[in-house]
Parts: sequence; structure tokens; C-alpha cells
Amino acid sequence: MDPRAPGRGGVAIVDTLKNCYLPGEEITFVLRNVGTGALRYGYLPDFEVANDTIGIVRELPPGAFPSQAVVINPGENMSWTWDAKWSTRDGAHKGQLVPRADYLVTVETLVGVENPELATIAVKVFGIGDCLAQISAGTPLTALEGENFTFNPTIKITGTANITSVTWDLDPAVDSNGDGNATDDIDLVGPNPTFSFADDGVYPVVMNVCGFGTISSKTRVDQDVVFSIDASASMLTADPSSMRKIAAKAYVDRLVPHDRGAVVAFRDTPSLVHQDHLGENYTRIKADIDSISPFGGSYLAGGLRRGLDEIQANGNASHVWVEIFETDGESTAGRDFFDIPRAITLAKQLGVTVYTVGVGVTEPSAETLLRKIANETGGRYFPTPDPAALLTIFDDLAQNTSQGGYFVVSSTTTVTVTDTAPTVDASATLNTPPTTNMTVRVAGEKWHDVRLELLRDSVAAGNVSVVRVPGSPDEQLGVLRMPLYPGNVNVARIVYTPADDPVNGQPSGATPVWVTIVSPDGSMLEAKHTFNVQQPDTWVWELDLAAVTPSGTAAAELTVHVTDPGTDDETIAVQWGDGGLSVVTVYNDAVGPDPYPSPWGHPVDLTLEFGHAYSSAGTYTVTITVTDDDGGATFLTLSVTVG
Repeated sequence: MDPRAPGRGGVAIVDTLKNCYLPGEEITFVLRNVGTGALRYGYLPDFEVANDTIGIVRELPPGAFPSQAVVINPGENMSWTWDAKWSTRDGAHKGQLVPRADYLVTVETLVGVENPELATIAVKVFGIGDCLAQISAGTPLTALEGENFTFNPTIKITGTANITSVTWDLDPAVDSNGDGNATDDIDLVGPNPTFSFADDGVYPVVMNVCGFGTISSKTRVDQDVVFSIDASASMLTADPSSMRKIAAKAYVDRLVPHDRGAVVAFRDTPSLVHQDHLGENYTRIKADIDSISPFGGSYLAGGLRRGLDEIQANGNASHVWVEIFETDGESTAGRDFFDIPRAITLAKQLGVTVYTVGVGVTEPSAETLLRKIANETGGRYFPTPDPAALLTIFDDLAQNTSQGGYFVVSSTTTVTVTDTAPTVDASATLNTPPTTNMTVRVAGEKWHDVRLELLRDSVAAGNVSVVRVPGSPDEQLGVLRMPLYPGNVNVARIVYTPADDPVNGQPSGATPVWVTIVSPDGSMLEAKHTFNVQQPDTWVWELDLAAVTPSGTAAAELTVHVTDPGTDDETIAVQWGDGGLSVVTVYNDAVGPDPYPSPWGHPVDLTLEFGHAYSSAGTYTVTITVTDDDGGATFLTLSVTVG
């Protein structure tokens, strides 16, 4: 199970306020809880510092775990300071500063009281020594799903260095660029980028600071040089005497022990000649140059980039890094338009100086391009492959009084993202079935009234009254139009109240009443009853309408709109109020359940339609529950009246 998954509670990390410390500088360690629940320990945590070569330099003293329960709530921390001096139980090196090196700090604690178990909870690597740059990616951040936050790192130049780039890897567990390093992908650029994660979780984020530092030197500077040589078919006419090879070999003849070289040949694709990496076998380097034969097209950026890749992978950080790029500047690869600027950017980030050498250049645009590559990387452009010109490069480097070192320093912070519950709104419409027509007709004595009522489950739903007036009895009628639902007990009740009616001089007589029920399907029920005029009490006549075909059910249509800033799966459950239930789960990727965490999808914006049939009249409370896959939930109720 992912340790960042919901329900795991606290998440412990140990942090140093800097990536490296100068000798004698006090060091601070911080144990942070970046999770969403509490960290609970039976014993007080403590820290240990070790180096792979010299071993432990600060170990846990006797009694380091007193029986003191510790609770670290979300966002809280514990901190310690260390004077960077030896502190071991055997007393060796007591009072001395620890050597310059990289160290690993481990924060440990005991879990449990009766049966304590040692638990390593967090580790962190830091350095002690000469720091060109002291950096911190910043204290852990918190945000809601989909909420923007801004990184706020600290970058301090403690040596002589130039920062060339600040980049951020948002997923240091995945090697997105395929270079074998999972923590150097460039997802964000700049010291203070803004971003948002769209799913809850605890996200480690690595800040990489690249630069080129200089260290004072009174001796000659060693160099790593890659000869990137055009081997396309155009060289048959541009350089028929192979002057580019002669010039490159003359340069190799000036190399001395500790200088290193390698050769790249580029055509439609680039290659490291014979896969011979940077090395000090100068005879082999010249043989690699001689082995180049011209044919095929020319991918300029490929040749430039292959040389940079060799330096990045195998270069010595204490050497000057140089690429000598020999070509006529003619490209047969359309992607050069896009790839050359990218290669220039990489060269600047690495601190590689590129010297460009024109070989039979005929197009002004080609010369402009070669000058641009050289100028932007701190090099020079030479219009011909004259051996003397290349030796000028060697002399320039030999006169430097400082040596360059490309460096990448990294620092990790975390972003704790909490779930945001979805929001929901909804509207309902009701389509009622056709009505059943209930007609009451009255004859007999004048001025008496009769009322027809429809009862649903003994509750009056509607009525119509008729007063007998002079005229044809066929015109003495009233019509009640209402649907009959199959889930109700439907009764027609006819009420006659002679006591409150005026007598017209005919104290004896009768009031006949006819009732006709016509359902939507055309079926009919007819009944007749005669009321006695002289009866003073209220008379009630009831007809059970069970034999009448019901009008049908009421169709409720519900539109539900769900939004969620997270890239969540959403489950929508509708309880219709009559025992009915409708449930739908919508996956964010439209395929299946998302893994945790899944911050790379789309924020939720859904509109769904639900339908339900009510078979009985009444007022129903419709409850809509929306839950996301991280436990966030929201509720909404509507009232639907079926009449």
C-alpha cells in the first residue's frame, strides 16, 4: 500500500535547512510530520550521523530513548542542532570537527512501551565541506487539491559560482527524460514557480540548482575535450584535403596527462566513434579521428548534443569542458531549427564552452549559425580548420588561472495536498401521467349540492361540487380530472348534505347522482345512487376504484452537476425517497479506478441525468450524495411532490 495513501495518517521526513554546511557550521535537523494524521511514538526520537567510508560520527548516546510518549501532529516538527563534531561512545576524536564528506542523518525512535521496537523513520543526505552553493527547497508546503502554491527556496552562493538554471522535478520516483536519473526531470523552471497538484497526497519535490563554479588555481587547467566532426557527404567537396582532421589531431598532440579527449562523428545521426569515451589514450583519439569517412546527410544538433551528452555523462567536474564543433553548417535535418537552440541551452547549463570551426562554409546563414553557437556558449568561431586556429583554443585555456567545475546541487521539499470535497447542484422536473376523468351528474330536487372527492390512501387529493339548479339534469354535472397512481388506494367519495340546503316546497323526493369514471386507456366505470331529500344527515357514498385502470406512474427527471478541483473518480448516489436508489461511478480517465495519487488528470466537471418513476402520490425527499475516491463527500436534498 502506498504510504501516502489516505488513512495512513502521519508521514515522517527528516530535513536539513541546507544541502551542505561549511566546516564548523552548526547543523540543524528537523523531523517533520507532513502527513494528514498524527505521528505517535512511545519514546523520544533521536538522530545518528554516518558516512559510508568513515562510519558513524554521531551515534545515539546511552539512554537516548527515555520513556516519554511523543505525539507530532500534522504540520508540527521536532528539531536538533549539532556542532558537526565527533560524538561516539568510544570517545574517539572527541571535540574534533568531522571530516569533509557527505553524510547520512537517520532519525530513529522506539515504537511501543512494553515491547519496544526500534524503528528507522527518516533519513537525509547532506554535505560538510566547500559549498559552492547552499540551497534549500523550502519548508514543506500545504495546499488543497487544485489550489495554486508557490515554491520559496533559499539559494545562497558561498563560493565563486554562477547559477545557470533552477529546475524542479515534481515526481522524483519516475525518470521521465530517460537519462537514468529519476530526480533531474525538468517539470518547472525558475526559483519561484507556481503549481497545483490535483489529487491529495504527500508529494516529494526535488529542486535542482545547476551552475558553474570556479576554484582558484595556480597550475595549468586540465581539460575534457570532445571533437564533434562533420562526417556527412558534403565534406567530400567542402573539405577534400581533410583539414578538419589534421587540425583536430594537431590539437590532440598538445594534450598532456590528465587531459582527456573523445571523438563524435555526425551524419544523419551522431555516434561516439568506436564508443571510446573520454580518456587519455591520445593515440587512440587520433586514430578515431582518422577513421571518419564522409557519407550521408547532416544533423547538426545531433552532433552538438552527442558531444554534450558525453561530457555530462563522463566529464571530470574539476576539468575545463570543451567541445570543438567542425562543420560546413549545412543541415539536411529539418528538426535542427528546433533542436539547435535546445543544445545551446544544455551547453550553457553544463558550462561547456563550444568552439565552432567552419569547414568550407559557403552560405552566410551557416556562418551566422556557427557564430551564434560559439558566442552563446562563451567560445569563438574560426572560419577555417587551420591547425593554428585550433591551437589558439589550447593556448587560451592554458592561460586561465582558474578551473571550472560544473555542479548540480539538489534539495527536497514536500507538498501535502488535502482532499477537496466535490460540489453538487441539481434540479428536478416531474412528468405526470394522463388524467382520469371523474364526472358527477345530479338530478331531482332543486338547490341541493353534491360533492365528489378523490381519496388517495384515505387522504383527499381533489374535489368537485355540483348544485342542482333548474334545467336539464344532463347539464347538471362537474368533472374532476386527476391521475390515478397504481401505488395508492384510490376511492371516489360522494358527499350529500341536505341539512344546509334550501327546501324548494317539495319536502319529499330524491336526488339521483350518477358517477362516470373514464381512464386514459378508455375503460369506463359507471355507478348511480339516489339520496333521500328528507334525510337531514350527511350522506356519504364511496366507490372503490381498484377496478379502474391507473393513469400510470410519474416520471421524475433529475439533472445533477458535479465539480471537483481534484482529478478524482466520483460516485453519485441518488436516494429517491421511496426506497429507490440510483448509483453511478464516473472514472476520471473514463477507463477504470485511478491509482493513488493521480494528480495528472483533469478537474471534474460532470453533468449527469437520472430518471425515476413514482407509483404513488406524495412528497418525496430526494437525497444526492457525491463522494470522490479520496473520501471527500457532499450532500444535497430536493423535494419532489407527486400530486
